[in-house]
Amino acid sequence: MQLTAESMNTLVTAAMKYISDAHLEPDQWPLAGSGVNWISQAPSTEETNAALNLIEQINEPLPEDACQDVDQLFQLIFEKLAPVSTNDNSPGYLAYIPGGGLFHACLAEFISLCLNRYVTIFMSAPGLAAIENQAIRWFCDIIGYSERSGGVLTSGGSLATIYALHLARSCHFSHDPDQALNGRVYASNQTHCCLNQAMQLCGFSDKHLQQIDCHPSNYRICINTLRQSIENDQKNGTQPFMLIANAGTTNTGAVDDLSVMADIAKDYGLWFHVDAAYGGFFMLTDHGKGIMKGIERADSVCVDPHKSLFFPYGTGALLVKDQKKLLSVFKNKGTYLPEHVDSVLPDDIMNISPEMTREFRGLRVWLPIKMLGIKAFRDQLEEKILLAQWVCKEIEQIDPVIIVAKPQLSTFVFKIQTTDSGKLLDDINRCFINEINKQGRILLSPFRGNGQVGEFGIRMSILSFRTDKKRLEQGIEDIRRAAEKVLKGALINKKF
Repeated sequence: MQLTAESMNTLVTAAMKYISDAHLEPDQWPLAGSGVNWISQAPSTEETNAALNLIEQINEPLPEDACQDVDQLFQLIFEKLAPVSTNDNSPGYLAYIPGGGLFHACLAEFISLCLNRYVTIFMSAPGLAAIENQAIRWFCDIIGYSERSGGVLTSGGSLATIYALHLARSCHFSHDPDQALNGRVYASNQTHCCLNQAMQLCGFSDKHLQQIDCHPSNYRICINTLRQSIENDQKNGTQPFMLIANAGTTNTGAVDDLSVMADIAKDYGLWFHVDAAYGGFFMLTDHGKGIMKGIERADSVCVDPHKSLFFPYGTGALLVKDQKKLLSVFKNKGTYLPEHVDSVLPDDIMNISPEMTREFRGLRVWLPIKMLGIKAFRDQLEEKILLAQWVCKEIEQIDPVIIVAKPQLSTFVFKIQTTDSGKLLDDINRCFINEINKQGRILLSPFRGNGQVGEFGIRMSILSFRTDKKRLEQGIEDIRRAAEKVLKGALINKKF
């Protein structure tokens, strides 16, 4: 197991032959390598059989002896398995919320795993823990938090949401934890589904979550409905304790009125959390600062560097206005741990989150920003905002396409609108997205609104640093071609 320097160099060189090709020529692999049908509906028989075939290639008894041909293993990964997958790193990947897997961050992660240092206790690796703290400090500065703020890097927005909900509950009901069973959380019906999971994991049921309707024109939470819901709950004897706003929803990229929601949270004594997993780092731009005004008033904010900072999957963060509150909720007291005394040293990560054994996540944030400078990231985000606005206008000119939700950041929704309605209109648009995706130059994802029949649309999210105007021009051509084909089929067959 202990390799020589020569053996390590040989392995890395062998792997880099495949890795460099994957990053330099991401389009060498099909954009929708596992098919397109599963994106909008159930997988086709062909897609299912292909997936099952891959399982058979991997399925084997526990190997007793070493593989004598390591390159054969790399070939399996890069030439057989990876091509039959969604090519998230392609410049044409506009589905869901792309990031891009910046190589500088991949390099940092390789270094981090090779060092294999335990940073969860500050004194176990002071310099490396300082890097993680510095990354959080930068994020807090971007959001507009003061020096007393802090936070922790997570695997993503879902885990950050669980932390935030537990933090809000613990702080609000610190004097009588049993009262939490009578608590209420408020969020729009466009809030990410990870909130529902967080509610379950924190001991709440569906009745503890009040989902507030949004304005159909911009998908922002309805403020009047929100106020009325809080007041009704108070009159009925329940205890509102948390308000969640969105700074870039997954569905449409909508940004709630954060300043007004901050006022509401203050008026009713609620913990104010902002889900900015997608939109938070647009605060680097003037446009983002304008549309997300008030985010600095939040008690906690979730951000995902693996989205709008283009880092590899597994890089998220929870930021809090007052780090002492994290410490009060998550502090560990095991007898096998170092003694806790007042110190000028930074807080141990194990005392501001529930994770004790975790990877050194900070380097994958710190190193790319140091190598590239934050201006490079700002320039990319400004470009994506402009590209989204431009593409939206171009698509709007395609008959009979309509814009369902205009871009507030870099995500928007469109669909074919005919005289049909209900399920038939949904089927037309399912056919539409499949026809776009099958052409293989861009990949889009579905929009289902609130899940009602007749709402099915198509999302385009422009965020990868690899995506440029040329690829989007190709995408517009594909959308126009697909619309013509689908409309012709709809007029002839009237069903799909």
